Amino acid sequence: MNASTANNMITDKLLRNFKYLRISITDKCNYRCSYCMPKDIFDKDHQFLRKNELLSYEEIIEVVKILKDYGLEKIRLTGGEPLLRKNIELLIRALKEEALISEVTMTTNGSLLDMNKINKLKEYGLNSMTISLDSLSKNSTNTINPINNDLKKVLQSIDNVIDIFGTVKINMVVIKSINDDEIMRMLKNFIHKEVELRFIEYMDVGESNNWVSENVFTSQDTINLIKQEYGLIKIEDRNDSTSESWQIDGYPLKIGFISSISKPFCNTCNRGRLSADGKFYTCLFSDYGHNISHYLRSSSNNEDLKKFFKNIWTQRDDQYSQIRFTRKNFKRKKNKVEMSYIGG
Repeated sequence: MNASTANNMITDKLLRNFKYLRISITDKCNYRCSYCMPKDIFDKDHQFLRKNELLSYEEIIEVVKILKDYGLEKIRLTGGEPLLRKNIELLIRALKEEALISEVTMTTNGSLLDMNKINKLKEYGLNSMTISLDSLSKNSTNTINPINNDLKKVLQSIDNVIDIFGTVKINMVVIKSINDDEIMRMLKNFIHKEVELRFIEYMDVGESNNWVSENVFTSQDTINLIKQEYGLIKIEDRNDSTSESWQIDGYPLKIGFISSISKPFCNTCNRGRLSADGKFYTCLFSDYGHNISHYLRSSSNNEDLKKFFKNIWTQRDDQYSQIRFTRKNFKRKKNKVEMSYIGG
C-alpha cells in the first residue's frame, strides 16, 4: 500500500477499515442450490437483470480505482456464477494492470471450467480460485442442487485448478441432516491434495432458503467429528480472516471453518459487496444497497462518488450476526438481499 492510500484509509463506526470488495458480475447461475437460489423461486419466470442493467467491465474498473484510494487491497469476483459472464479474464487483467489490485480471486461452482479457461485465468492475473462443492453423494447433491450437478466435471475442474494454480479452496455449506454425513467423505477424498477444504455454517442470507437454526451444523460439531479420526494442527489466521484454519496432521490438506452463526466475525469485517447492477452493500445480511451506478451513469464526477462512498463507509455500523443472539429485543431484518444477488 502506498503512502497516499494509507493516508486516505477510512474506518466505520466500529473502527473497521475498508480493504476487501466482493464484486458480483452477474446474478445468473446455472445451478439452483437450495441455500442460495432455490428452484421453486428462481424458476423460468424469475426476472434476472437485463444486460443494460449490469455494470460494464469499464464501470467496474472505474469504481475499483476510486475505492482503491480508500484502502481497497483485495477483490473477489462472484455471481451468480461469474463464468457465465463473457471474457471475465479481460476484467481480471484490467483489475491487476489498470486498477493495480494486488489480489484478485474468484469463487465459482466449477462446472464451466476447462483447462483452456483455467490457463487463461491464470495468465491474465487471477491469484487464486475457490470452488463450491457441497457433497460427493448424488443423493445429497440432488437435494441441495437438482440442476446441472455434474460431480465428475467439478471434481476434474478441482484437479485441473490444482495443476495450474498449485492449490484450490473448496467451499462446503453444511446443512444438518442434508449433507453433514458427507463431511468425512469430503475430507478423505481431498486429504492427499493441496486443498483448503472450508466448512461453512448454513446461514440465513436472503429470504428464499427457509432457514431455521435447527438446520445449522456448527463448526464445533464438524471439528469434533474430524478429531475422532485425525489430529488437527492450528494455523495462524490473518486478523481479518473470516475463517479459522487448521492442518490435518501428517497430510497436505488444510481445513477451514466459517462460523457466521456460532462464532460471528463482525468485529473484524473489512469487506463490502458490489452487486452486478452497481449497488454497494455494507453487510452480507443487508436489506438496502447504496446506488453507486447512479454516479457512474450521471453527470457526476469521481469526486462525487468518492464522497458518496466515504459517507457510506464512515456511517457503517453493521454487526448483524454478532448482535442477533446477544441483544435483547433484537429485530430480525426483513427483505434481506439474496445471496445470489451479492455473491455471498
